[in-house]
Amino acid sequence: MPWPAAGRFTVYDLAFPLRNGMPHAPGLPATEFELVKRHGDVLLGAGISTAAERITLGGHSGSHLDGWAHVSRDGRIFGDRDILASQTIAEGMLVAGVAEMPPILGPGHLVDLPRLLGRDPVAEDGVGATELERWFAARPEPSPGSIVLLRTGWGRRWSDPDSYLAPGGFPGLVLDGARWLTDHGVAAWGVDTLAAEKQPDATLPVHVHLLVERGIPVLEMLNLEALAAAGVGEFFFTAVALPIVGGTGSPLRPLAFVPAGG
Repeated sequence: MPWPAAGRFTVYDLAFPLRNGMPHAPGLPATEFELVKRHGDVLLGAGISTAAERITLGGHSGSHLDGWAHVSRDGRIFGDRDILASQTIAEGMLVAGVAEMPPILGPGHLVDLPRLLGRDPVAEDGVGATELERWFAARPEPSPGSIVLLRTGWGRRWSDPDSYLAPGGFPGLVLDGARWLTDHGVAAWGVDTLAAEKQPDATLPVHVHLLVERGIPVLEMLNLEALAAAGVGEFFFTAVALPIVGGTGSPLRPLAFVPAGG
């Protein structure tokens, strides 16, 4: 789908709400929200007061983007850059920080794994080239610049962090599926789970192929339930990272635009 022309659109918000207690990847910080200034604490005159909050969260919190500097192989990141010599505690990544990444926008495609399989996926289910060929056999295939999103159904578990995090693993993309996507020239890949690929796999082959070898950003923890429930397969997609200098990732507000009646 090209850039939306004038007209009426249904806009689907693909971000999960940021709140205390939401799921987060093991080893990464939890999101913390605190109201630090309440209405009525300080009156400005004429009955006027203000309120404000403090939010503490990691770059890979909630619906987020994995940037170029998130994964390395042998100390190198995309573009064969030496990341070991280009990082500091205080300043983060001195090259390839997430603030350098352009907006992600273009035609979007939803792959609905429960619909493809005819059942709820389980951790053993992988999405490879065969599954992608099956899905797109009767649908428009991704083309250069496309964004492809995979719904596994894990988003339905979001309100139950223990189930969503699934210590035993979860379904997702496998390496030959990632190569199928890059052969089609995709601009980004996104999922509703906390990692871009089928888990467990400690070597992260899909991350390595997409981020390190091809420089293709990865979007994780997307809320794809409403999009799938509406039967939407194609849409126009937008998402922009926060300009976090030195960051390896960023929370996102991804949106899908669908023509009214489409």
